[in-house]
Amino acid sequence: MTIRIHWGAIVLALAQSAFSPALGQSALTTDPRIVQLLAGISEERLKATVDRLASFRTRNTLSSVTNPAAGIGAARQWILNEMKDASSRLQVSFDRHLVPPAGRITREVELMNVMAVLPGRSPRRVYVSGHYDTVVPRPPSEDSAAARTNDHHAPGANDDGSGTALTMELARMFGQSGLEFDATLVFIVLAGEEQGLVGARVHAQKARADSVRIDAVFNNDITGNSQGGSGAVDGSTVRVFSEGPEDSRSRHLARFIKRHAALYLPGHVVRLIAREDRFGRGGDHTAFNQNGFTGVRITESKENYARQHTVRDTPDGVDPRYLAQNARVNAAGVATIALAPPAPVVLGANGAPLLTRGESGYDTHLRWDASPGAAGYRVFWREAWTPDWQYELSVGDVTEYVLPNISIDDYVFGVAAVGPGGHESVVSAYVRPPRANTPVGTVSR
Repeated sequence: MTIRIHWGAIVLALAQSAFSPALGQSALTTDPRIVQLLAGISEERLKATVDRLASFRTRNTLSSVTNPAAGIGAARQWILNEMKDASSRLQVSFDRHLVPPAGRITREVELMNVMAVLPGRSPRRVYVSGHYDTVVPRPPSEDSAAARTNDHHAPGANDDGSGTALTMELARMFGQSGLEFDATLVFIVLAGEEQGLVGARVHAQKARADSVRIDAVFNNDITGNSQGGSGAVDGSTVRVFSEGPEDSRSRHLARFIKRHAALYLPGHVVRLIAREDRFGRGGDHTAFNQNGFTGVRITESKENYARQHTVRDTPDGVDPRYLAQNARVNAAGVATIALAPPAPVVLGANGAPLLTRGESGYDTHLRWDASPGAAGYRVFWREAWTPDWQYELSVGDVTEYVLPNISIDDYVFGVAAVGPGGHESVVSAYVRPPRANTPVGTVSR
């Protein structure tokens, strides 16, 4: 397609950049349908769900599957029924895996994730997840029947009843919204997280083996507590963790979540943490990352460690208003990605980025493959030592663009696809792969 160089717009952008580090934010506009979806998220329903999950006494992966009122069997059946009742548009099922004894899985167990799929126009998938299993480690001296059968009390209201309730609430709201999405949405609550991310691992491994396209995983783990163990209260920010390096697809998903949360929830700040997870700890998104999928962890800003993996993790430690806001952060990002075209491909057949210095040798010439359904594209760039985009420019329905007098050595570049309704994809960044190490032989004398 013809390169369209809007010289006036480029000059204006560079002239304004000193005054507006977020140039182009005004290009984003809210979608009334997404606004309505966010407004329907219910604090009362989230609280009732957390209360009900905690009422099963334990949801330990190895707990009872026959007790109709307690244990993981009763909990997962209740979750399945709730998701089925939420919307006839949802395809709800158990995602079953027979897992042999290994590590913290001390006996063979049929592990069941609970999954609700909302089909879209394309097979590409966007996931919202939490884990519904719980754990309270028992003292080595304890030898009661309940301890031996893993049926001792482990309410797990916040870890991770909060993420489970959030996922179920979004399944309900998206299923009932009547919106038709390009992406297929998957709302999944995972088991075995407390035994080493087992439910996420087996699901992600199968998805990779089956060549399932998963564009994004929004993993929610410990998302409902606004008062930390130190007494500090923070009900207006939430953390998003993402694996490196700085221009990994997961980092760009995190940036996308922050950008669109600021649009739809300007009073609720997303704090981007440049780590895969909290220091020395882990979550289910990592299992997806390790299998080649883009994913982030969303978690509260002020944790109370005394209420994690203990009998004190009870519903009174969950703030429904804060949990609802974090659910809306998810919903804004998920709805936008699912309504937008897929992100552009910016790599050539040889795997190298489609980025050159242009005919002059001193410009930036970007190229990309057309995204199905795109009505236009938005180019982003930032100084190479800066973590977030500083400049952006809508360039129209083209598949290449030249930024004059901007050095590809000094800036990082990316491009997003924009749909007819203005919905924007995650940015695809032009990243130079690491230079291969070429050993040099020597001659012995």
